[in-house]
Amino acid sequence: MSYRKLCSIIAVISAVCFLSSCAVTTAPTEASSETTGQTTDASSDLTSSTSTNDDDGDDEKEVDVAVDEFVSSNFSQLRSDMSVGQGEYLTTLASLLAIDDASKDQFYTMTKDNFSDLFVSSKTTPQELIANLKQEVSQAKI
Repeated sequence: MSYRKLCSIIAVISAVCFLSSCAVTTAPTEASSETTGQTTDASSDLTSSTSTNDDDGDDEKEVDVAVDEFVSSNFSQLRSDMSVGQGEYLTTLASLLAIDDASKDQFYTMTKDNFSDLFVSSKTTPQELIANLKQEVSQAKI
């Protein structure tokens, strides 16, 4: 067998092995579906209503649900962001809570400075964090 023929066979076998290890994913994975689905749902819930005559509190309930879902899904990341007063998850939470742009820096600083009041123990739940956060925001008049 010639050297060229041997090299060609090795190249073909290598290509087959390489290509067989690759797979085309047509369906989203569980992790990507959960992440993008929650983000999309939270964003859609907040931006889908254009009605200005809805005075029955449904918008406030929708915001509360969006905040609850976001905090529950991203609790450990929020804990990290709040400990330093900055980060992507904290910025998103400020937007969900409708903190105006002029008050966002004050909000970020408050989460860092009052971290021990927000997370009163290592077993603080997402719902407890939300309640503590609303209380701190109210006291700080943000």
